[in-house]
Amino acid sequence: MKKFLFKIFTVSTLFFISSPLFANISFDNIDVNENDEVLYTINQQLFEGESYNTLVYTKLQNGTHQSTHDFITCFPEQMELLNNNKTLQIRNKYGIAKYDLIANKMNWVSKVKSIPETTLPLSTYSVSNNGEWYCYLQSTGDVKASLILKNTKTGKEKTLCTDILMDYEKVPVKWAPDSSVLLYENHNNIYFCNPEAYLKGIEVDEKNRKIGRGSINSVHVVSDKYFAYVDDYLLYKISFKELYTLGLYSGIIGQGTIVGRLPFPFNPKTDKFSVNKPFTGVFLIQNNRMFSYLNVKSESCDYMDVLYSRPYTDTSATLKDAHVFWDKSNSPILWQEKLPYDKTFERSSVYKISTVNLQVLEVEDSGTPFISPDASKIAFYAGEGLYVYDVSTWKRIGHLSGERITKLLWLDSNNLIVGGTKSIKKWNILSNDIFLLTLSSCKAGYWNPVSGKIICNNNSGDDYEYEKESRTWKRVGLSTNRVPVTQNGRYRVFVGNAINSNFENSIYVRTLTSKPTTKVLYSQTRKKIAPKKKIALIFDAYDNSDGLSKVITTLNKYDINPTFFINGEFIKRYPSETKQISIYNFDCASMFFSAIDLTDNTFVIDEDFIRRGLARNEDEFYQITKKELSLFWHTPFFVKNQMILSAGEKTGYIYVDIPEELLQLQTNSANDDIEDLLSKYINCVKENNAIVLPIQIGYSSQENKNLLYQHLDILICTLLKNGYEFVTINKI
Repeated sequence: MKKFLFKIFTVSTLFFISSPLFANISFDNIDVNENDEVLYTINQQLFEGESYNTLVYTKLQNGTHQSTHDFITCFPEQMELLNNNKTLQIRNKYGIAKYDLIANKMNWVSKVKSIPETTLPLSTYSVSNNGEWYCYLQSTGDVKASLILKNTKTGKEKTLCTDILMDYEKVPVKWAPDSSVLLYENHNNIYFCNPEAYLKGIEVDEKNRKIGRGSINSVHVVSDKYFAYVDDYLLYKISFKELYTLGLYSGIIGQGTIVGRLPFPFNPKTDKFSVNKPFTGVFLIQNNRMFSYLNVKSESCDYMDVLYSRPYTDTSATLKDAHVFWDKSNSPILWQEKLPYDKTFERSSVYKISTVNLQVLEVEDSGTPFISPDASKIAFYAGEGLYVYDVSTWKRIGHLSGERITKLLWLDSNNLIVGGTKSIKKWNILSNDIFLLTLSSCKAGYWNPVSGKIICNNNSGDDYEYEKESRTWKRVGLSTNRVPVTQNGRYRVFVGNAINSNFENSIYVRTLTSKPTTKVLYSQTRKKIAPKKKIALIFDAYDNSDGLSKVITTLNKYDINPTFFINGEFIKRYPSETKQISIYNFDCASMFFSAIDLTDNTFVIDEDFIRRGLARNEDEFYQITKKELSLFWHTPFFVKNQMILSAGEKTGYIYVDIPEELLQLQTNSANDDIEDLLSKYINCVKENNAIVLPIQIGYSSQENKNLLYQHLDILICTLLKNGYEFVTINKI
């Protein structure tokens, strides 16, 4: 078979600013007109070092704003299509806006009362296919949340379940294609409901809507008629129409029709699967390491034939994530997101799977693929380009460039809603027509001296004029350069110092008539805040590298510089991963040359042994990375005595210790639910204004059932909400 390989290489441009976790908000580009109306921009970071300018309108009266500030650009931190794809919902830290795709009008339906001072990711929404309902997680504490079902037309909402783990990246639900059934996870079990009946309060009791045990990974929606469910080794085919019979009589008739048996058990916490429409093929991803394509022979309990099975073997990169979809011939397509060991741009590799894997695409600086509603096309953004490919031929059928894309939605099989760093637009792939919906950000805004309308300069070759009634923008070509005006006959507006350390500056309004006064436009910028509590994250690499790529990605997202304590066993087993840690310029420290208990009487441990063990770890780390370990260290599992501490000090090392309560959590919480484990860690941290928090990479020889690193983003966001800033260990 002929091998087709397309490569796309891009250059990514991000705007880096300092301290992204706390806002460092800044005001700029002030322009005042004769009607006491003011334009200015607010710059605030997103994630991964990227920031955007929001253009704001304020009407002055008595030296301050007359009403709430009006945001007239709208950055797409999150986007959803509602109301049968007639409404585009745009969400960011300043509120929620809805764009009417039929009338081409936009309106903010909710806005914040003050500027958010801590950057946190917005929760993901899971929207039904008809856009009539969506589910989201509502935080109810440090790490716990409630799963909420909401009607997009009436605004009515109702809680599906409570006290589940908060998640900023996904919602534990899946929808039937006709939106008549919602599948959801509730405390390690899968349930279903009719969303309309549930919101009306006429749905049957949840105990009669149970499908079986597992996580949302245990179910996969196959078609309009069926979904698949995996329980341990068995694969079930379940009809959406028969769900209520199944729920009421599941103890008698079982969980649908058994169509086959897996050759290995399915772990709903770490594995995921996909089934093609004819229910003849199953693709299984185990712990993001093993990839298997299975053939369903018949509806029976027989083992399925293994057509393809192999582990991840790329020696140049770690695997971040993997996705599976099916082409028109019902063959699986595997999309792998990779993090190269050499710190080049992240890349994606795409394979068509049969009994072998055939690479059909390789993309640099790309992430998740977006499949068209009819499954015939795939869209993805890479660098500052957006690409569309035909899934059957793997020929490129569309390309859009000009700005970095952040969000993408299929409006239908030929039209995309494209959210970028400069604008949000609708793009027809077939005609290549582009229709501007709104601006995402604005380099600077000013008043047109002739028309009096607002003009946005986006530094892209054209200016845009704001239509106040529809709250939309139209391109007007390049306007003449205009010097901003900061003063009229009544007011002078200027930027000055801020007292609040979350702000780089503040906007002041000076009254020039009657009694001269100076007032601050945003009172929160003049409030002194308490010093932030400090936390240093340290990652212990014992003898397993599971989750390293996810940890690195999360740390880069939040721009946190932790210290990795690396054991000699890790260096020997994972030289590429060791080098990868050092290339990302994370601080690296020693955790001795072997993962042993240094207080165990089985071994003869003396000062010379400690000295030689630390030196050996230094040498092995240097041989791999050509870099030196720092002079921080701690023993494996933090077990120590005075002789060990003294020997390390004489060798020139500074010992990093953790509070006893954290040590107890590491050793005595193997049977805790992850929600309880995270809560215990957070409560322990809250008792300290400065603390070192250890997180283990992968697993070690000690029992470690609940792996904290898998939920690093939740831990980081919770600590941010509690007023912590992340520092290096030398700052504790």
